Amino acid sequence: MKTKKTLFILIFLLAGQVLAGGGFKKYAGEFMYLGAGARGTALGGAYGALVNDASASYWNPAALSDVSGFQLQFMNSKQFISSIQTNYLAISHPYEDGAVIGLSVYFLTVNNIQNTANAGVFDPATLELVGLDESRIRSFNTGDYVLTAAYSKKWNEHLSWGATLKMLYRDFDFTSAAGMGLDIGLLYRFKGLRLSGVARDITGTLIAWNNGEKQWVSPTIGFGAAWPMAVESLSLNISPTVGVQFMGEGREFATQTSLGPFSADFMTGLEISYNDVISVRSGMDALQRFNAGVGLKLPHISFDYSFTAYANELGNIHRINFNLSLDPLF
Repeated sequence: MKTKKTLFILIFLLAGQVLAGGGFKKYAGEFMYLGAGARGTALGGAYGALVNDASASYWNPAALSDVSGFQLQFMNSKQFISSIQTNYLAISHPYEDGAVIGLSVYFLTVNNIQNTANAGVFDPATLELVGLDESRIRSFNTGDYVLTAAYSKKWNEHLSWGATLKMLYRDFDFTSAAGMGLDIGLLYRFKGLRLSGVARDITGTLIAWNNGEKQWVSPTIGFGAAWPMAVESLSLNISPTVGVQFMGEGREFATQTSLGPFSADFMTGLEISYNDVISVRSGMDALQRFNAGVGLKLPHISFDYSFTAYANELGNIHRINFNLSLDPLF
């Protein structure tokens, strides 16, 4: 009961900050929606109902309650011809009275960006730009960092709830920002069917820049369903999964369907596992990109790889994932 009261107080306080702080900024939180873990991204992001590993704190905190023992997960992702790298580290562990807690850090970095702002060479008579002075070009790095703490608990054998508190830091060449937000999730299980509901940035996630500007990431509501099925005669587990996310940022062009400021995007995925050792996966994500991946599960250790097809000029996305599973440490 004490934990539930704390959660409600956090929601109330953050909601008050949104009402006092101004409007939402389109794409302000895009760096948080790139995906965590190779299994979920290989399924096109339709993972909120199926997830059962330490990355649940990202996809659906309620599903942390299905994670047994101690888990450690690490992902490295390279995209846009390796100029952007995303790393994700998550751990989870059982807590008292059937609950599970999780911690994670998610960071996206872009290195060696060329700054030509002070390198222009101008004609003294016409003041027209005639070239660049390469000696005055300098490079800089940027980074986005998200630290999370998650808690999940089963209400009963069918229903679980969970919450993820997010702390943000953004570092650019000439400015930086910090903020915080909250995700909450539900997971319902019924005769093999798994249904999920996740509210990301439920109160609006604040991003406050050191120049005084404040941005708010608008809430995103997502629903999902998964139906893992066993084909014992072939030693196969087949898991179709679907998801939909609703946003209110006015994405009338960068979305599958929209009505006024509201938009909806659909994701689908399919995982086929043999003897719970070798898995193949594929999916279509919210941008209708093709995703695929494979997984190898050994005692206590598993490896996953995923691929996202992108425009040729930007390069495809490759993710490598490592997961360690042990008995509870305490």
